[in-house]
Amino acid sequence: MLEYLTKEDLPESLGDIIDAIGIVNVKELIKLAGGGNVYIPSENSVVKSFRNKLIKENFDGNYKDLARRFGITEMQVRNIINYKKA
Repeated sequence: MLEYLTKEDLPESLGDIIDAIGIVNVKELIKLAGGGNVYIPSENSVVKSFRNKLIKENFDGNYKDLARRFGITEMQVRNIINYKKA
C-alpha cells in the first residue's frame, strides 16, 4: 500500500525529508525504521574520524599548516596526531 502514497498523502512533517532524499527513499526509511526512534548524527560527528585520518596521513611536522587547512586549533591537531587507542 505504501508504494501508492504520494507526498500529499504522507504527514506534512516529512516534507523537508522528502525534498532532500526523495519520496522513494522516504518510503524505504518508513519500511526500515517506521515507528521507531532514529538518531541521525550531526555532519561534524560523521566526518570527524575521516578528518582525523586525513590529518594523520598529511602530517609532516607542521601543526600550524594543518590547523589552518582543517579549521581547527594547533592543539587539536597535536591531540589528533598524538592520540593512541587503548
